[in-house]
Amino acid sequence: MRILLTAAMIAGLAVPAQAEQITVALQGVKKNTGTIVLCLWDRDASFPDCEGGKPLKRIVVPVGAATATFDNVAAGTYAISAFHDANGNGKLDSNFLGLPLEAVGMSNNPKLNGPPRFKPARFKVAGPTRLMIRFQSL
Repeated sequence: MRILLTAAMIAGLAVPAQAEQITVALQGVKKNTGTIVLCLWDRDASFPDCEGGKPLKRIVVPVGAATATFDNVAAGTYAISAFHDANGNGKLDSNFLGLPLEAVGMSNNPKLNGPPRFKPARFKVAGPTRLMIRFQSL
C-alpha cells in the first residue's frame, strides 16, 4: 500500500512539457515567385543547411505569406534559418563560391559577413514566441 501511495504522489508531481508555438514574421522577400523555406534548429550541427542538415522542423510557406508558424515546440534554445526558394526547386541555389543566389534570413537578423552561425541566431522559447526574419540578398 505504501508503494502505491508513493507512486501516486510521484505521478501527480510529474507535469508534461508544454508545447509552445513560434510565430515568425517574414520581411524583405522581393520576388513574387516560389516558396519560403524555414528550418528550426536546436543545435549547431549542420546549421543552417536545410537540405543536407537535420533540422528539428522544416516548414514551407507560399511567397506572400506574412508569417510562418512552428507548432508543438518544447521550451529550449533554438535558431531558425530561412531562404526564399524563388525558382521552386526545393533547395537554396548558390554560385560557384557557395554564396547564395536566393535571399536568406536567420532569427535575430545578424548581418551575414560569412557563413551563418548558430550562436548569433539563437533565441529562447519559454512560452508562445514571436520574432521577425528579414531576408537578405548577398
